[in-house]
Amino acid sequence: MEKILKYSLVALLGISVAMIFWAVFTTPEDPTVENATAVGVYLYWGYFLMGAALVAALVGAGMDLLKKPEGIKGALIALVAVVAIIVVAYFIASGHDFQIVDLGNQGYFERKATVISDTCLIIFYVAMAGAVISAIYSAVSDALK
Repeated sequence: MEKILKYSLVALLGISVAMIFWAVFTTPEDPTVENATAVGVYLYWGYFLMGAALVAALVGAGMDLLKKPEGIKGALIALVAVVAIIVVAYFIASGHDFQIVDLGNQGYFERKATVISDTCLIIFYVAMAGAVISAIYSAVSDALK
C-alpha cells in the first residue's frame, strides 16, 4: 500500500509540474484574450488535488480512529474547533462591506463570491497562525527537555 501511495504522489507531482509549464508557456500575454484554457484547466486541477487531499485526510483520520477508539474525544473536540473557526470566519467576512473589482467585466464581483473568498482567507490566516504557534511551541518544548 505504501508503494502505491508513493508512486501515486510522484505521478501527481509530475502531472502538476507539466501543467505548470503548459499554463506558463501557452497563456497569452494579452489580458483581453478571454480563452486562457491552460490556466483554467490548471485551476480545476488544483481543485481536484485539494479535494483528493481532503478525502485522504478524512479517510486516514477515520482509519486511525477505528484502530484507536480512545482518540474519538480529541477528534470531536478538533472537529468542533474547526467548525467554530469556519463559522466565525464566515460571520466576520459577511460583516465586511468592501467590493472587489472585476476587471474582466468592468464591474464588481457579486457579494456571495467576495464573502466566500474572504472567509477562505481568514481561515487560511488562522491556520497559518496555528502552524507558527505550534512550531514555536514544539521547538521550545524540545529545547527544554
